[in-house]
Amino acid sequence: MTSNQSRGFVSAIVVAAGASTRMGANKMLLMLGAMTVFERAVRVFEDSAEVDEIVVVASEDNLARYRDIVKDSLISKVTSIVRGGSSRGESVRRGMDCCAKNADVIVIHDGARPLIKPDSVDETVRLAREHGAASVCVKSKDSIKMIDGDYAVSSVDRDKTVLIQTPQAFKRDIIFRAHDEAAAAGFEGTDDCALTERIGVSARLLYLPYVNLKLTEPIDLALAKAVLQERGKL
Repeated sequence: MTSNQSRGFVSAIVVAAGASTRMGANKMLLMLGAMTVFERAVRVFEDSAEVDEIVVVASEDNLARYRDIVKDSLISKVTSIVRGGSSRGESVRRGMDCCAKNADVIVIHDGARPLIKPDSVDETVRLAREHGAASVCVKSKDSIKMIDGDYAVSSVDRDKTVLIQTPQAFKRDIIFRAHDEAAAAGFEGTDDCALTERIGVSARLLYLPYVNLKLTEPIDLALAKAVLQERGKL
């Protein structure tokens, strides 16, 4: 595998190993217009100008199905489809271990976000190359509250909060160190930026419109179809 030597090699990990409990079915295999959610998510990185290889992390039950989709869809950048672990962190690490040894930047993306655009992936990679870590996000539209059980007990300044999404991109040495130290400490973050924050590396933010949906519940699929229809991509 080769890449533009002036920018270095970029590996992308698409995490598609979740249980899809709230969706009621494997959301990655649901149809989103003419393609499965899985194919749409992977094709974003296939079409990225910055990404050189794609590593897919899947549950044991879906390894063969995802391999078939990649083959049938003529997606050429996928180099590995590997079995996920018992947690998101373990699944990401298994994907990292399959990335090319010469990768300078590693991008991590939740497969349940199939609406991200290739140019947003590219910009996230460029920001990570410059700052060490980068993530897409959206500004908070609602009031944010701290809670105690079923009670709202204090307010958080909305102007000082964002909703973090994926893709997130990191220089290779930073993300490996963050995962190693988190594992040693028994720390499980909800995203990979939480791991780099522990070692003092803050992610540079890329603000996006409020359409990089995470497909979690059935209503999200209808919203995603509306976004794609507006783009003329359904």
